[in-house]
Amino acid sequence: MEYTTTSKTGNSILLSATFSADEVSAMHRDAMQAMAGKLRIPGFRPGKAPLSIVAKYISDEELKDDALQKAASQTYVTFLKEHGDTDALIFEPEIVDSALEDDTAKGLQVDVRVFEMPTADRDLWSGIEVEDVHTDVTRAVESRIRALVDAVTETSPKDGPAAHDDSVRVTVATERTQNPYHTEFTVGEGEVGKAYEPFLAGMNVGQSKHFSVQLQDSPLEGDITLDAVAEKHVPEVNDEFARTVGAFESLAELRKALEEDEERKADEARKDTVFSRAVEAAAEKLSIDFPGYVRRDATQERLGEIKNSLARNGLSLNEYLKYNSISAEQLTKDVEADAVKLLQRDLLMEATERACSIVAGDEDIQTYAESHKEELSKAGIDASTEKGHKTIRNVIVWEKTRSLIVGAVQLMEPSGAKQEAE
Repeated sequence: MEYTTTSKTGNSILLSATFSADEVSAMHRDAMQAMAGKLRIPGFRPGKAPLSIVAKYISDEELKDDALQKAASQTYVTFLKEHGDTDALIFEPEIVDSALEDDTAKGLQVDVRVFEMPTADRDLWSGIEVEDVHTDVTRAVESRIRALVDAVTETSPKDGPAAHDDSVRVTVATERTQNPYHTEFTVGEGEVGKAYEPFLAGMNVGQSKHFSVQLQDSPLEGDITLDAVAEKHVPEVNDEFARTVGAFESLAELRKALEEDEERKADEARKDTVFSRAVEAAAEKLSIDFPGYVRRDATQERLGEIKNSLARNGLSLNEYLKYNSISAEQLTKDVEADAVKLLQRDLLMEATERACSIVAGDEDIQTYAESHKEELSKAGIDASTEKGHKTIRNVIVWEKTRSLIVGAVQLMEPSGAKQEAE
């Protein structure tokens, strides 16, 4: 066998190998001997029939496929032996092209692609530039305070007409619905409350009015009846309010606690975003690819997860495609793109772990287990078992690797448009 390296793209190397007629004949002979033990040939015990007779029970296509696989494997093994510094992945070589004449005397030519582990050390990550994430917890803190206000707000039945900020229960009858439906909301709040406010303001319990409103992009017309109205007693947001909702001495103390919590969550979300952007940039820079069968397997696995998820919600894949106006081909294409991104992420994480010698020792595992007892218990992970230790070790290594990547990349200021969106 002779081979040449014809090209290299990213982490894949294309090899072109040629095999002599004698080598092809030997491959066929080995294939027939292997198949002979599985065939039931009249008059012979398994594996005892002459190869000349065995050949009558084996198709030329079977022999060709077997020869191609053997040729690809031999090319791969020879390549590895001659390139001891190549950190090859444990992937079967991918057959890209082949030529096997009917006349085996002309031999065999096969092109195979092999894949190696990318180099993902600190130098790689420090050369990656990604846009940073702008974090502002002000709105999140205000939203949580509003939620706390809603939680302690009390209501009491009201004598008199409905007004802005009142809680109401109504019955709505429209041409779209066969039967009237009941709903509750606050007058003047949210899309529904604001839409119905012009009709409800001033109405008394038991009264009905005809309405015509615009909800989202859809007009709605019908009759609305006020069934009940309650006055909301909204607490003032002050020190007393802070003491009511928790062990806080003042509103300032409450705000500080909420800000610290939101800043912690925002920082984690920021790290996740920076990490995702860094991985995507590195995968593109290194042109990371995978054998076709790896792509297909990952895609089918993800499609299976989608089908199972839909089934749990009472939907079929065809119904999902119909409701979302998407073809099966487009869904498969989108799923494959996502599956490849996950493969690239996992490969880069493994390569970084190797290159940077990231490990988790027994002391690390013990410390993690003690500080995450509740989370581990909920996840059903027993830290005292070998399996539990392995799981915790993987989690620690993953977190260390992610932190290294996030800390090494070059951060650029986020654009104004993205700041607003985030």
